[in-house]
Amino acid sequence: METLPVETAVEWVTAWTGLSWPVSWETAFAIRDRLGWVADPEEARYFTTFLSRNGADGGMSTNESGMFNGIDFPLATTVIRGQKEPDTASVTWAAYESYVEALARLFDKPRTEVRRRGRDDEFRQAKWYLPNNSSFSLGARPGIMAVYVYSPEVTWADLEDQRLTEEYGENWEDFVD
Repeated sequence: METLPVETAVEWVTAWTGLSWPVSWETAFAIRDRLGWVADPEEARYFTTFLSRNGADGGMSTNESGMFNGIDFPLATTVIRGQKEPDTASVTWAAYESYVEALARLFDKPRTEVRRRGRDDEFRQAKWYLPNNSSFSLGARPGIMAVYVYSPEVTWADLEDQRLTEEYGENWEDFVD
């Protein structure tokens, strides 16, 4: 498993976090190109970073109006199930913690979540809410690590879901008309 140097990971994240929304496709494609990511020849929303081992490893999302709505990209090569090395989990968690520390210095302390701690399918996520009303998260499982940048629209929906879950519980949809 190959992980990005912390400085490169921070560069990739900060290229997307200080944007004024809405973000045009022209701007999104320009950032992708500046970072050296290669557009998929058939669909420019998908791209390949130098971490890719076989095809597109990142993508840009759209909202219902066809506008740029966010992006996801890896911070490490993906280890295919069944091909993990004995140190895959320790390499993943060491890189993850280094990235969270560096990003916390820039964006303050994130909201964190850990599921299935200590298991082969352990999941960790750190999420930051930004002054421009967007957000981003760093998610990882042993052998997989990616960043997701969310538009203010998606961020609002996330925060509203958290508020309603706090107020009504996990199945809040059952209580709201």
